Amino acid sequence: MLTFNFKKINLPPDSKVLDVGCGEGRHIFGILNEFENVSCYGLDQDALSLNKCKEGLEFFKELDCNGTIFQQGSVYQLPYEENFFDLIICSEVLEHLEDYHAAINEIYRVLKPGGKFLTSVPSYWPEKICWSLSSGYQNMPGGHVRIFKKRQVINEIIDHGFKYDHAERFHGLHSAYWWLRCFFWETQDSNYFVKIYKKFLEYQILESPSWLNNFEKIINPIFGKSIAFYFEKK
Repeated sequence: MLTFNFKKINLPPDSKVLDVGCGEGRHIFGILNEFENVSCYGLDQDALSLNKCKEGLEFFKELDCNGTIFQQGSVYQLPYEENFFDLIICSEVLEHLEDYHAAINEIYRVLKPGGKFLTSVPSYWPEKICWSLSSGYQNMPGGHVRIFKKRQVINEIIDHGFKYDHAERFHGLHSAYWWLRCFFWETQDSNYFVKIYKKFLEYQILESPSWLNNFEKIINPIFGKSIAFYFEKK
């Protein structure tokens, strides 16, 4: 389940791609599926997620995964030289960071001039509803420490030396799922409605029916759980 449309970017052969906070590698595998002859680097602090990434390399062995590297590290101190990457992805990370400005500075440092920076955060009002429904959602360990507004993200990243291209919202069907989880926070793991809606989302992800995907595209501009931003380093 990707949070960016990789068909909207161009990557020349031999490009280097970094996914900061790569989780289990979904965007790395999305890049490998879309582009040929790219070198991908995934960085995350969580060792268990990185193990899943490495398992994924076996599962996606039909892709050109040569040179794909997953490693443990911090966004505050990226272990790469300046002007190294052609594309950097940072999806659903900035809302977790106490000092996201320091992270953006590091991303700027290791991105080549003219390189693309793709970042996403939870959309403002769907996230606001989650916070209003559950204090447990707000306070869970490693959770979100802020809610971003669209214009705030654009202006602040521009101030770090990037040029803004455009933004779009994704995962419109997921907002209601998180509202249900927040509303039934204490019993979410066993709640009937949460379980049913989760199966519905799994059906969409696994079967990818065109009618449902098209419906989600229609509601994304309003209900999209995530908002994705496309920037370029000046």
